[in-house]
Amino acid sequence: MKIVFILAILSLLVFTVTSILKERKFTKPVRLISCGATVVCSLVTAIASSSLRSLSIGLVIFTALSFLLSIFYDRFKKDSVQAFVRYMGKAILVVLLLEAVCFNFNSYHLWKGGYEETPMQLSTATVTGFSQSGDSYLSNGESATVEFPILDQKVGVIKLDLKGTAYKTDYSIDFADETNASYYMRSGLVTGSVFNDIEQTKYVVCDFSGKVSKLKINLTNLKDNTVTLSGVTLNADYPTHFSYLRFLLILLGVAFVWLFKRSVKFRAPLGDQLKNAKSVTAIIVIIVVLVSLLLSSVGLDPKTDFNGTTGNQITQELVDSFEAGQVELKDKPGSDLLNMQNPYDWSARAEQNVNAKWDHVLYNGKYYSYYGIGPVILLYLPYHLITGHYLASLPGVVLFNTLALIFLGMTFYVLMKKFFKDIPLSMYTAALIMIYASCGVWYCTVMANFYEIAQSSGFCFTILGAYFLVSSNVVGSDKENVKPVRAALSSLFLSIAVTCRPTTAVWCVVAVAFIVAGVLKLRRTNNESSLRGSSKNRGNLNRSKKSAIIIYLVAALLPFVVIGGAQMLYNHARFGSFTDFGIAYSLTINDFTHTEFHTQLSAIGFFDYLFAPPSFTGEFPYVQTTLSKLGVNGYYFEATNNGAGLLYRALPMFFLFASPFALKYVDKEKRGIAAVLFSAAVLVAPCIIIASIWESGYGTRYMMDFAWQMLTGAFFVMFLFYRNLRGKDAKRIYEHILLIMMFACLFINMGLVYSYWYPGNYVGGHEAAFEKFGRMFSMFNT
Repeated sequence: MKIVFILAILSLLVFTVTSILKERKFTKPVRLISCGATVVCSLVTAIASSSLRSLSIGLVIFTALSFLLSIFYDRFKKDSVQAFVRYMGKAILVVLLLEAVCFNFNSYHLWKGGYEETPMQLSTATVTGFSQSGDSYLSNGESATVEFPILDQKVGVIKLDLKGTAYKTDYSIDFADETNASYYMRSGLVTGSVFNDIEQTKYVVCDFSGKVSKLKINLTNLKDNTVTLSGVTLNADYPTHFSYLRFLLILLGVAFVWLFKRSVKFRAPLGDQLKNAKSVTAIIVIIVVLVSLLLSSVGLDPKTDFNGTTGNQITQELVDSFEAGQVELKDKPGSDLLNMQNPYDWSARAEQNVNAKWDHVLYNGKYYSYYGIGPVILLYLPYHLITGHYLASLPGVVLFNTLALIFLGMTFYVLMKKFFKDIPLSMYTAALIMIYASCGVWYCTVMANFYEIAQSSGFCFTILGAYFLVSSNVVGSDKENVKPVRAALSSLFLSIAVTCRPTTAVWCVVAVAFIVAGVLKLRRTNNESSLRGSSKNRGNLNRSKKSAIIIYLVAALLPFVVIGGAQMLYNHARFGSFTDFGIAYSLTINDFTHTEFHTQLSAIGFFDYLFAPPSFTGEFPYVQTTLSKLGVNGYYFEATNNGAGLLYRALPMFFLFASPFALKYVDKEKRGIAAVLFSAAVLVAPCIIIASIWESGYGTRYMMDFAWQMLTGAFFVMFLFYRNLRGKDAKRIYEHILLIMMFACLFINMGLVYSYWYPGNYVGGHEAAFEKFGRMFSMFNT
């Protein structure tokens, strides 16, 4: 059957090449014959070989589909649709070859010959840590070994027929081959895990030299895992696997390339395709929300998340204190904590075995919460009042993330509609995908505590504020009237963001700069109206201008005053200061009452959030990162070790270095205000945020505070240069560069998010799903 299957692959290769080549006299009959040979040989293989069946069936289905598309493409009326159908017919064949060869590479490991399939007799092996149970062996300790001390054969694949009570069983294999007669320097070189739900993990592909003389299989970490070993087989056929999901995902990427390069509608300017742009935005939003929900489903537990009897300091403790009409938490500090000379010293608390509530605020003998009250008042308190239960952290985070993702797409759409109607819809689409991939929300999905509540809610209301700010027309064409109501909503949501996460107060300051820009716009447009009007009406127009400005300023600033004032009163009620949020009194990693600022500590954040390059490997997820502390000789808290700079997560970020040169493409009369607003929103504010979070250490999720703003600014610069390029060829090269950047962005961010969550305790109960996903994209290790 191997020869028949090889004929199927070779026929598929001929079918693919003749389909891609220009039509000639010989191509049509050769294509027909090679297609038929592929289908027939694959069918025969599927019937006769169980190990090749999965892949052979996939070959039959998609080879036939490609052939049908090549025949019936002219049934479509539009030339563009015909071209797309023909392209997809060819693309199917290329992806099919990729699936058959690269993603099933291990299945052909034994085909060079010399490997004899040998079921090993466990009764003749040297076994430790096992007790025999019929024909099987049960592990009875924290480790177990099976050794075959006398072998004399080539070994290319080892099949471990075992199953544990845990979801996976870890193993290592020692061997002696013709290059080394003992286990010396050959111990533990082969390692892996057998997952109960993944059949292919039972097969271990080996790259030994010559014949193997002895072999030892070590099962480890068996403390909470009882393993049943049913057998060991040498040189068992590694089964092929056709992943329909992988095939369709790759095909979707290939289809996007065609749309980006050839679609008339995608090539048209955004301003001519606003309806299609809305549809594209909606589709992308739906996809990213579904992906976010899928990730969050790993941590969600409907049985307990919505009817909790306990919670954390946001979901329960602040809820209880507010219901009791007090600002301090109801729990009281113990006398041992209150009698300490310095209760904020973590080491002192540990040495004296003093019980304290972690990450709570201790002030004047009472417990408080430093974390924002916004999500408490808006969600967790009403939920408890209505249901009598405490809502868990993750459902709230899911709600905030979903709203944020929806309005992030809307915000980017409004910005591009205002400033870059002339860029192709294809470039808009690629840019939006990159913003979603790099925004950082994916690090607040699988698991949530009160940290993630603060992060996600602040992220959500910052984006809501940004959407209503840009849609209030304080910036953009002078023909668009400033909308005070939307300006008021912007200030409202930005103020709420501060009550969720105080770090976002920086964006309120930036918003004030945009509000001032709105005042200048009102003055400018009213002045133009007064110049056009008669002298009799100019006085009325001036009075109208003043009224419009006053109404606008009241609407835009009142929410800041009201909500900001409420937050300040809340601060004063707790700590006797209007501006003190209480972080200095936290019982946490550091004694914040004595921490000192050092430039080097702040520089760690700048390097790891912006400039740290990732490294690449040959194994999924192909991307690795390590947090760099820049050789600092001092304490710096490392919450997560996933430090890859935003410059590499999204390569268009490099355009920010060219932002001063892009100013010349802005209208002279607006150049000054544009520079101020751009610098404030894209450069100054993010730098202030990065510089200020040194005290809390490094957490990958903190990039949610500034990543999408910086990347949006980078696209502004990139599109300004694109707009002013001369020649279609230059623009096409520019577009292709953006397309490559988009795929690089997806590749890098997917790998980083995957490695952030797995392996680890966060995905408990879903490890097999993550392992399957990783194996789905492992080119040479299915």
